[in-house]
Amino acid sequence: MMHYISPIGFGLIAVAFIAAAVAATAYFLYYRDRQPALMDLANRSFVVMAISSGLALAFLVFLIMTHDFRVNYVYSYSSTILSKYLLFATLWAGQEGTFLMWTFYGAIYGFILMRTVGRERPLVLGFLVLVEAVLLLILLKKNPFAMIWHIHEEAPIGFMPRDGAGLNPLLQNGWMVIHPPTLFLGYSSTVVAFVFALSAMITRDYHGWIKAVRPWVIFNVLVLGTGIILGGYWAYTTLGWGGYWGWDPVENASLVPWLFSLALLHGILIQNKRKALVRTNLFLAGGAFLTMVWGSFLTRSGVLTDFSVHSFAPSGLSFYLIMFQVLFTGLFFFLFFRMLYQQYRAGEAFTAFDGGVLNRETFILAGMLILILTGLMVLLGTSAPLYTPLFGEAASLSPDFYNTLITPIGIAMLIVIAIAPLLAWKTSELRNIPTIMGSAGAAAVLTAVAVVLGLRNFMSIVLVFLSAFVVFINGKVAFLFIKRNLPAAGGYLAHIGVGFMVIGIITSSLYDRSEKVMLPQGKFAPTGLGYEIQFVDFVNEPDGRDRVKLVVKTPGGTYEAYPRFFYSDYTNGYMVSPDVRVAFARDIYISPISYTPAELSNLQRVELGKGETGAVGDLKITFHDFEVQMGAASQKVAARLTVQVMENGYPRDIEVQPTLVASQGQMHGEEVEIPGTPYRIKIGRVNATTKKVELHITMPSQDGDTPRNMLAVEVSEKPLISILWFGCLVFMLGGALTLVNRIKQRR
Repeated sequence: MMHYISPIGFGLIAVAFIAAAVAATAYFLYYRDRQPALMDLANRSFVVMAISSGLALAFLVFLIMTHDFRVNYVYSYSSTILSKYLLFATLWAGQEGTFLMWTFYGAIYGFILMRTVGRERPLVLGFLVLVEAVLLLILLKKNPFAMIWHIHEEAPIGFMPRDGAGLNPLLQNGWMVIHPPTLFLGYSSTVVAFVFALSAMITRDYHGWIKAVRPWVIFNVLVLGTGIILGGYWAYTTLGWGGYWGWDPVENASLVPWLFSLALLHGILIQNKRKALVRTNLFLAGGAFLTMVWGSFLTRSGVLTDFSVHSFAPSGLSFYLIMFQVLFTGLFFFLFFRMLYQQYRAGEAFTAFDGGVLNRETFILAGMLILILTGLMVLLGTSAPLYTPLFGEAASLSPDFYNTLITPIGIAMLIVIAIAPLLAWKTSELRNIPTIMGSAGAAAVLTAVAVVLGLRNFMSIVLVFLSAFVVFINGKVAFLFIKRNLPAAGGYLAHIGVGFMVIGIITSSLYDRSEKVMLPQGKFAPTGLGYEIQFVDFVNEPDGRDRVKLVVKTPGGTYEAYPRFFYSDYTNGYMVSPDVRVAFARDIYISPISYTPAELSNLQRVELGKGETGAVGDLKITFHDFEVQMGAASQKVAARLTVQVMENGYPRDIEVQPTLVASQGQMHGEEVEIPGTPYRIKIGRVNATTKKVELHITMPSQDGDTPRNMLAVEVSEKPLISILWFGCLVFMLGGALTLVNRIKQRR
């Protein structure tokens, strides 16, 4: 079968591409001519495309699960030591696999649309299949079935490596099985609203498309939002840096389309009620998809390799990704401005938004504008590596830029989602004044408690008050809906989730306490956080991803922690994964930093140039010069040092000359004692370029014990971070109920 693997896989993609091209053409012709034969041809071609892409995906999975390392993709991302779940997850570890998944998701959307709106809206399917055709064209360029000798010229034809390169250790986690496919599902679903918008601008069905697309937008907001949340939790529990969102460019690339989709979802509410925001909603549908494509370019082209830990390496796809962006951006804006021109020529006008100040649609519009502004600002910051070279070196914006930006935006958004549920549609009327007063009073009490417990930052006090206000207001409204129709409460529950999330973000970030601690093996070491920690030993794991056993004494009891800490040949460095002790009041977060064997545990290093003085413990060491001693079979380089020690409170200078011996191509330092002290000193290395010497000083054990293995860890407390994760769960529940409610209404 060896000679047929690549042709079979490539052939399936080629068949899918041809079928997609035929289907797109037939759908467009059917829209023009309305001949049933064209619709039949389009649907059959679509089925061929979907089956072919599905078979290609299944074939790649088969090659992965059977360890056929002759296939370059299988070799590059998998290995025999991976579990079956992680082995399957390598399907989306590389670019080729993710493009194939993207195509497969699009085929699923197409099947659903074919059964629901196919004959009424052929342009929707036509544009969807056009997107599929472009993705398949990229797969023809970036063939997931290329053999290893096609990519690596040094590999002979038929070569089968004994094992694959494996999966990055950071990705060898259960979240790898869940997070990426969820995120890609959310990414890809932005296409549905986009193709509906393209169709609407051609057919001039400016209101009908909104009703058809609303469940899809809810689905997109729910799934993409869930993917973002899962990614944050994965980072928090696995990567060891203690955070969940770092404003990384690739993180932002998923956030921007989600913000546009969320704005579109709320714009649909206004258009349904007032027949307004037609152009805005069309623009948002286009914006969500086009920013997703732009994010794919940033992620996959390699332009962010130096700025993001998530981005793919350069792949040679930049041209195709740019063409993808240009094609659909050009198509969208051509149709958008064509629509505006047609309206102008015909003297027609869309319904203007002319609501009063205190009605629900005005506040929803304000929320939409906040979301759009946030999305545009994040998009600008994310794209910084592309335009900053115009002003100097390429650079990305620091997290401080986004954190400064997000605080006033967060305050404005919380005000909107607190007040909007109490306003009437169309008329300026503030209802339920007692509810407002009661909720404000409860929020004030909660905020006062937070201040008593130590909350001092003014902006944080404002955010806590508004977040609590959001929770109480929306909680009251949600309770009324739950008694009558649970799914109808979904939107209010989502807003409650946002309130909890903001409170959790504030408490866990402002009052995060962290400390670096040295742990001698077998002994408890105190921390400034009130814990005692003992480094017991390393625990070997069958997969080589070893753990460290720690015993942690807290005021509430004793427990064992097992953070991962191991050397990876894949990255040629140590890999860390923290231990997180989850509790409502606080998480205890322990992440290893470094390990020092006993023979080096009392070792200090100092690098000195001629005439320089360095301090090590209570010693002051001055380096004067080198002395070279030539022998018959060896060469010695001595460092002339003056070591100042303290005796009875007075300094005393001691002259010492440690030497570095070069013999038979080997170099080693000869250790000498510093007279009258327990210290020993030797030359570690000599830097021939800078003329500096690195000295190694062995220190006495502080407690008189023999030297011990030492583990450095960072211990952190994350107060009330559980509120953040609870808010995320409530948000996802609210989104799911909203989707269920919309599906029920359509039936």
